[in-house]
Amino acid sequence: MAAPSREEAVATLDQGYRGLLGPVEGVAEDDLVRPGTIGGGAWSAKDLVVHVAIWEEAAIDAVAAIRRGEMPRIETYLREETPGVDRYNDETMSAIRDLTWSDALARAEGAHVTLTGEIRGMTDDEWIARVPYEAERRKRLAELLASITGAPKRPFGHAFAHIPDLEAFVESLR
Repeated sequence: MAAPSREEAVATLDQGYRGLLGPVEGVAEDDLVRPGTIGGGAWSAKDLVVHVAIWEEAAIDAVAAIRRGEMPRIETYLREETPGVDRYNDETMSAIRDLTWSDALARAEGAHVTLTGEIRGMTDDEWIARVPYEAERRKRLAELLASITGAPKRPFGHAFAHIPDLEAFVESLR
């Protein structure tokens, strides 16, 4: 399956970002940072928003690594499939537990603006260029970024996998 165009990727990322923040607009900060409110686990709404940002940051790092001719760090986790992704989530989420809502929002905004700016600034040739390392999957930069920021059957749609959790959380506050 071919990766979406740069324009389609940015549009999906933008729509997902707006969809992720829309449900929590106007919710009290105390509610947004309270652990154990999302998806039956230990996460808060804040944690979920930063979780998506962390994966966008991994995509930003991947672009830099590819430009240096290196395999991105995230690729080692992706090659392990679900166990690797779960391990990456565990390792990265522990570092953000103490963020305030405003810090989380700033981090999410920064990651989103940077990643979409990187994609917009690429040439079409860079977008479809082969990765500079041996790969069975994600052989092109666009495919790699689609995977890093994606969800099952939705390239660049990671945020969409979590919007229902945020909507259910906000509904539970009513």
